[in-house]
Amino acid sequence: MLPFLALFGVTLLWFLLPLLPALRELFAPKDIAPLKVVDRSSGHVAYFARNFRQYLERTLPAEAGAGDYAGKLLDGTEFVRVNLKPATINGASPKVHNQIVVFDTPITLNGEETFLLEVYARAPLTSGPGTVFRAVYADRELTLGPGSRVLRWTHAGGVLTVGARSLLRGRVSSDTAVRLGTGSVFERIGAPVIAAGSEQEPPPAPPAAPKTWRPVDARRVGDHWRVEGDLEIPEGVLVKGSLVVAGTLRVGLGAIVAGSLKAHRDIVLGGEAQVHGSVVSRTRIELGQAAWVGGSLIAERDVRLGKDAVVGGPGRPATVSATEVELQDGATVYGQISARREARTVGQWAGGPAGQRGGGAVISGY
Repeated sequence: MLPFLALFGVTLLWFLLPLLPALRELFAPKDIAPLKVVDRSSGHVAYFARNFRQYLERTLPAEAGAGDYAGKLLDGTEFVRVNLKPATINGASPKVHNQIVVFDTPITLNGEETFLLEVYARAPLTSGPGTVFRAVYADRELTLGPGSRVLRWTHAGGVLTVGARSLLRGRVSSDTAVRLGTGSVFERIGAPVIAAGSEQEPPPAPPAAPKTWRPVDARRVGDHWRVEGDLEIPEGVLVKGSLVVAGTLRVGLGAIVAGSLKAHRDIVLGGEAQVHGSVVSRTRIELGQAAWVGGSLIAERDVRLGKDAVVGGPGRPATVSATEVELQDGATVYGQISARREARTVGQWAGGPAGQRGGGAVISGY
């Protein structure tokens, strides 16, 4: 029995050896920076959209020319090209299109239409209200009318404008900007600028350096300060360095943290508060009005971004990741938002009036 127990112990230790860093971080967190997430399936939010364009370029028959055309791609898939006669689509009845549609001319659709296969727009495309797309790729500007639905993915080379109460499944991307109407629901967006209303930028540096502050019960651990229990940072002070808090963390109005923040529980930034690095929470993160976070924003539960809040900035790539993400009407996002369950834009916080929680946001970076 003794040799068996010794062998079992050695085997167990050998198995646990690669897990020791993760177990140490789980029970005694000290790493202040979020992990870099590598999307091995694509490396880019627009992966499926770009693959579709390449597929279309390979299979488009030469005899299709540049005018209006209805036929089959080289692989047998039916398609229709609309160029000189937009009425071939807008005048169609019933309003269900079961072929790939290629738009070579600017067009505004009537609305209440369903496209069962992909749509490729080489010119600006505007859909009417209640339009349903399987997937849509636009070389230039794309405008989705109110109540639109995209079931798989969406990409625009120009500005992508999403009407109110629209539903976007899968990956959404733009090479220029994404503007979301109130009540929009999505899962993942990547673009240089993502705005739920008017765009905002990171705040300018304060005219005078604020008073330096450090929690009295903090202890130095590596490159950051660690606090056991809850912590509240006073209004208008400057915290030099990064903080790891074992409980709930609240940052006062106008306070500045010149590093990153990590907490076991909730993190709440007051109005006009600033964090130059990243913010990571095991539960939830809330940014007040005009608050700014220069790095990524990651929470295991939910993220709420207040009015005119900013995450990242032009030239400062950042990611917002959580199970649920909520942006109040008027938010602007530069970069990428990833919600495992759902992300949405709202006119005010679901939990109460906008004045109680703040609203609007900006996330920056790509």
